[in-house]
Amino acid sequence: MDYQENDLPVVLREGDMVRLADGTTVRFDESGGARDVMIGDEFNARCTLFPTMDYELAAGSGSYRLTAGDSDLKVEKI
Repeated sequence: MDYQENDLPVVLREGDMVRLADGTTVRFDESGGARDVMIGDEFNARCTLFPTMDYELAAGSGSYRLTAGDSDLKVEKI
């Protein structure tokens, strides 16, 4: 499923994507219990998060917190 910034906060499942206000996209792949987080059209993970870990992303004029769950990734504006 594809989400937009106005849907935030959202919980992404593998295969989902959120497009932020500046056009930046966030998605993840499951990798041995971790979430490999890809930003934009990157093929390499920007970060790898295990459950309860988070990452702060600066994109455009906003900051976002990405938090790994057991099988998902929560994206929220901060």
